[in-house]
Amino acid sequence: MVYAVRAAGRNHVPVLLLDRPNPIGGTIVEGPLMDSVLTNPDDDAPRKIAQPTAVFPVPLRHGMTLGELARFYNDALHLGAQLTVIPATGSSRGIWFDATGLPWVRPSPNMPSLTSAAFYAGIVGLEPTNLSVGRGTDSAFQVVGAPWLNAARVARRLTALTLPGVTFTPTTFTPRHPGDGKYRDRLCQGVRMRITDRERFRSALVAAAIVWAVAREHPRKLQVQPVGFDRTFGGPGVREALLRGEAPVAVLARQVAAVDAFRARVSPYLLYR
Repeated sequence: MVYAVRAAGRNHVPVLLLDRPNPIGGTIVEGPLMDSVLTNPDDDAPRKIAQPTAVFPVPLRHGMTLGELARFYNDALHLGAQLTVIPATGSSRGIWFDATGLPWVRPSPNMPSLTSAAFYAGIVGLEPTNLSVGRGTDSAFQVVGAPWLNAARVARRLTALTLPGVTFTPTTFTPRHPGDGKYRDRLCQGVRMRITDRERFRSALVAAAIVWAVAREHPRKLQVQPVGFDRTFGGPGVREALLRGEAPVAVLARQVAAVDAFRARVSPYLLYR
């Protein structure tokens, strides 16, 4: 969307964007907030590769619709487009996709359900690790595991944190044709996550807790790709804190002020209340 709007602005082509609801609602915004050093809003160039998943320092779960993001980015990134956004009729800030009455159409092969989408906002941060996030199963982003994981002990550690709106139970799964290539046709010991309260559940906190728990249980087996993880989960500070054993609730609590500042900055661009 950013690249298309920028190209339209350069070529003096008006943009008409038909908005749609954020499938997981827009009332919850949670960090970490991406470090601006890791972002690149520009088009691809020989000396600086474009980062379409890291164009701006936004929270991991930003709570905005595509139309709201377009309005904000058109100003913040100086895209210069003559932009008109048509709001989604009957939508509201807190609506979840299953309340729209519309059929779920996978936005990607590994987004089989609204439940997977709810977890994705945080669990996507685990992609740059040697943990499977369930790609290649019908429960993508609802399970996390690996052949070497002690699922029972990791699940106990996570349960002991008493995180709001979610439960953790040991399980097994076998990725078939996983898009990330992890553990294809291998039995993984894993942890299944179930949402018990949408409004209290925080996907980023769950993801941070999983990194913390697996690092505590398997400090020599867990592998984290620093650049990839930091571009998804905010920056090196979060990664380093979790890997050295700081409580995930405390680590993310340090992000609250930055998230609140982001909410205030984007408020003029919001279309729904």
